[in-house]
Amino acid sequence: MNSTDYDTFRTSVEDIFAALYMLDVGSLTSDQRLQHQKALSAAYLAVIRIENKQFADLTADALQKLAPLSASTAALQAQLVGLKKAADTLQIVSGALDVLTAIVKLLK
Repeated sequence: MNSTDYDTFRTSVEDIFAALYMLDVGSLTSDQRLQHQKALSAAYLAVIRIENKQFADLTADALQKLAPLSASTAALQAQLVGLKKAADTLQIVSGALDVLTAIVKLLK
């Protein structure tokens, strides 16, 4: 399922939930209310699971991108420990500027 199909699917599920939610249950019989409640809860559960799937995918993507950046940042920190001269510190940090730039872009 590509991104467009996923968005269409998500919108459809959300529209179904909204339609069920806005339904006037006062005009329904008790059996219809029970059916409505089951359908509404199923639609709500579908919406929540779609959102959870999307958050899980985003989290996995972020972890994949952050793992190498974390290693580079740890290496940079290890190099900076114990340096007294500002020039040495500046030289090491400027050498790792691409790592810091990648972190900034990722966290935008």
